[in-house]
Amino acid sequence: MEKVVFINGGGARVADIFCSGVPAGFETVCLAKEADEKEKAAALEDAAFLVLHPAALSDALLCAGRSLRLIQLLTAGYDKMNMPLCREMDIPVATNGGANAWAVAEHSVAMLLAIYRRLGACDRSVRDGNWRQTIPEFTTFELAGKTVGILGAGNIGRKAAKRYKAFDTNILYYDCFPSEYLEKEIGARRATLEKIVCEADVLSVHLPLFPETRSLIGKREFARMKPGMVLINTSRAEIIEEAALLEALEKNRIMGAGLDVFYEEPIAAGSRFLELGNVLLSPHVAGHSAEGWLRRTAFAWQNIQRISMGDTPLSLVQEKK
Repeated sequence: MEKVVFINGGGARVADIFCSGVPAGFETVCLAKEADEKEKAAALEDAAFLVLHPAALSDALLCAGRSLRLIQLLTAGYDKMNMPLCREMDIPVATNGGANAWAVAEHSVAMLLAIYRRLGACDRSVRDGNWRQTIPEFTTFELAGKTVGILGAGNIGRKAAKRYKAFDTNILYYDCFPSEYLEKEIGARRATLEKIVCEADVLSVHLPLFPETRSLIGKREFARMKPGMVLINTSRAEIIEEAALLEALEKNRIMGAGLDVFYEEPIAAGSRFLELGNVLLSPHVAGHSAEGWLRRTAFAWQNIQRISMGDTPLSLVQEKK
């Protein structure tokens, strides 16, 4: 029996879903993210596989997993993992293979539509008995005809672009590599970051957090944006310079923003974002959906079984040396 340790920050229901799919030949230990570090270390000592959500692990716990054959993340991001140490320990790391891409893409579009159609204000107007009074004319907008800039052409970026395109938009995308799918299937055009920043009505962020993407959008970029631009970020907060974003929102240099990610999570009670009426906030749940959890756990077991049978795992962050 090969031992699989699942360190879970998703709650009891996620643990149940994961454990319901255990294949023959494996034993599973499920620990809450909040469990004692010593308990986690003891579980990892003879574990062959580690499944993580969220994708964060201390160096001490990583070093405890000397027998690990794979660290399987249930997330798309891995910026909080010590990848050099994983490489030194010869432990391959895999992401979720795009299992949450549908949810994140839909959440991104939903945030934009809520901002454009002022759905929060509409709801309050009805509940407070102020029928239309708090929603002035010419303050709601259509997505049709707008130019959407997609930052990142990975699993999530491609799905987001497809959904934005369905609203009769023009798609520009920024990525290190050209995307045949985006260009041939939905008619998107690859462009420089500078061009997208200047021309986009909507900027939808779907890049991973790397040193080269950290603070990619700052004061210089906000100064070049259209006054009616809306920023949607369901990726990583650090891709956008927080001070520059706050200034752009407070001074109405852009129309608004939809944010699912923050420098500090949970967001601080005194955060200036909480005081702004032109920001739509969600608590880092863009990737959460009932269907997505099923896909994530199924993919994790598929990858674990691949290694157990001597095959190469899918969606590796880096190849095993």
